[in-house]
Amino acid sequence: MLVSCPHPPPPRKPTEVEWRYTEEGERVRVSLRTGRIIPQPPVPREDGIVPEQWTDGPKDTSVEAALEKTYAPSLKTFQEEIMELQGIVEPRRFRKSYWY
Repeated sequence: MLVSCPHPPPPRKPTEVEWRYTEEGERVRVSLRTGRIIPQPPVPREDGIVPEQWTDGPKDTSVEAALEKTYAPSLKTFQEEIMELQGIVEPRRFRKSYWY
């Protein structure tokens, strides 16, 4: 454990910090003046939201719904997919046309 000072300095004074490791192996910021652990403040995104403090609302999409796989890739053209869904059988196969 890191050393704590018996008489704390006046609050809100600037100090230099150093990164150290605790006995548990956690990387923490430590004040060089007092030896106390200084918690790192949460960093907001560009839009001002702090991800750690975010709570989901009633209109938010759930994680399970967002990660659900809903698209099945296919090598058929759009027209072939529609014909298959409608039950239309087309035996002809057209040659590919190149537009260059």
